[in-house]
Amino acid sequence: MKKYFRWEPSKETLIPFVAGVVVILLSAAMVPFDVNSWIRIVIHDVGMVCLAGVLFPLYYMQSSGNNSAEFGLTLRKWYIFLPLSFALGILLLIIFIYWVPPAGFKVDLNTMMKMVVILDTGVFEVIFFYSFQRTIFERAFGIVPAIILAAIFYSFHHLGFQPEFKELFMVGIMYAAVYRMGNSVLLIYPFFWGVGAAYNVLIQSKKVSAIMYPEIRSLYLSVFIFLLLLWTWLKSRKKNA
Repeated sequence: MKKYFRWEPSKETLIPFVAGVVVILLSAAMVPFDVNSWIRIVIHDVGMVCLAGVLFPLYYMQSSGNNSAEFGLTLRKWYIFLPLSFALGILLLIIFIYWVPPAGFKVDLNTMMKMVVILDTGVFEVIFFYSFQRTIFERAFGIVPAIILAAIFYSFHHLGFQPEFKELFMVGIMYAAVYRMGNSVLLIYPFFWGVGAAYNVLIQSKKVSAIMYPEIRSLYLSVFIFLLLLWTWLKSRKKNA
């Protein structure tokens, strides 16, 4: 039972909590600005996604002596988890098409660039909420509270661009639970998470903000995230050498 519910908070428990509040505040800071404003985009892309959402948790994992595999950031059993993620993605796509048929949707260069932006943003969501926050919350409170807390933060971080909190809370529960089943990022990313996010943002949601300037944003987000992941991999190799 202690595996699922416990009460062992520590100083470390404050770190994902405060970081989550910072991410929500950055999202709230987007609200006053028009969707076309580069101030809004910089807050989202640089402040929330790149710095608070990817750089900070990866830096914390490295500097605190944690193994990234403890957080599910590993290629372990990729030959099992990637096919499972793909199958879950296909199943989710079938459900989405049944619920909300993609009438008038077309795939062109602009749409492809928007998908790249979504997948780049997904790196932040997967690392920050399902890897970083959920893992540390689990150490303090157990599996079930950790999943719920990660889903709450995941839901409210959409404050500035997709205020559909109840729906997104359930989405957060789903992804966090599946992630935890194998403690692997590959169980949800890129296929399972990617299908859900892309369909929701591009077709289903009526409240999500439009993705502006996807061409330039897909470029700098992809480069920054690739360099961060490369840095993490090199640091891990050096540590294990």
